Amino acid sequence: MYETEETQEDLLSAYFEKSATAVRHSFGRIEKELVRPAVRYIIDSFQLHPIRSTLLTIYAALSALPILSFVGFTVFVFSSFIFLALCIALLAALLVTLFSGFWLACILVFLLFLSIPITASVLSLYLFLRLAFISRQESSVRGALSRWAKETKGQFIKGEETVEAADAEPRVDAEHHDESEAETLVVGSIVLKASSPESIAKEDAATASTDGMNHTQDAKPEASS
Repeated sequence: MYETEETQEDLLSAYFEKSATAVRHSFGRIEKELVRPAVRYIIDSFQLHPIRSTLLTIYAALSALPILSFVGFTVFVFSSFIFLALCIALLAALLVTLFSGFWLACILVFLLFLSIPITASVLSLYLFLRLAFISRQESSVRGALSRWAKETKGQFIKGEETVEAADAEPRVDAEHHDESEAETLVVGSIVLKASSPESIAKEDAATASTDGMNHTQDAKPEASS
C-alpha cells in the first residue's frame, strides 16, 4: 500500500515537473521573442527620439480606455441585435403560424358545412337512381315504392339494429348466467336436503315400515291356509 502511494506521488511530481517545464519554456520563448525585443525597441526609441516616444506613450495610455470601451460597446451591440433579431424572428414565425392556423380552421369548418349538403345530394341521387332501378324491375308503381321504402328503411335502420343487438347480447348472457346459477343453487339445495341425517333416518323408517307391511301380508295367507 505504501509503495502504491509513493508511486502515485512520484507520478504526480513527474507530471507537475513536466507541466512546469513546459510553462517555463513557453514563457521563456515569449520573453526572448517578444518581450525583450519590445523593451529594447522602446529603450532605443526613447534614446533616439525622446519627444516622439513620450508623445506616443501618453497617447497610447489615454487611448486605451476609449478603445476598450468601443470594443465592449461593439460586442454588446452585436449581441443585442442578434438576440433581438432572433426574438423578432420567432415572434414573426409564431404570428404567421397562428394566422395560417386560423385560416386553416376556417377552411375546415367551411368544408364541414359544405360536405353536409353534398352528402345529402349524393344520398338523394342514390335513392332516386335506386327508385328508378326498382321501378324498372317492378310492374306496378305501388310495389316499387313499397320495395324501395323497405330497402331504404333497412339501410338506415340496420346500423341501429346492429347496435341494439350488440347491447342485447350481454344482457341475454347475463340472464342465462343468472338462470344457471339459480338452477345450480336449487340442485345443490336438493342434494343437501337428500344427504342430511334427518332425511336419511326418514327414508330408513319408511323402508322398515314398508318391509313390515309386506311381511304381515305374507303371513296372513299362511295362517288362513
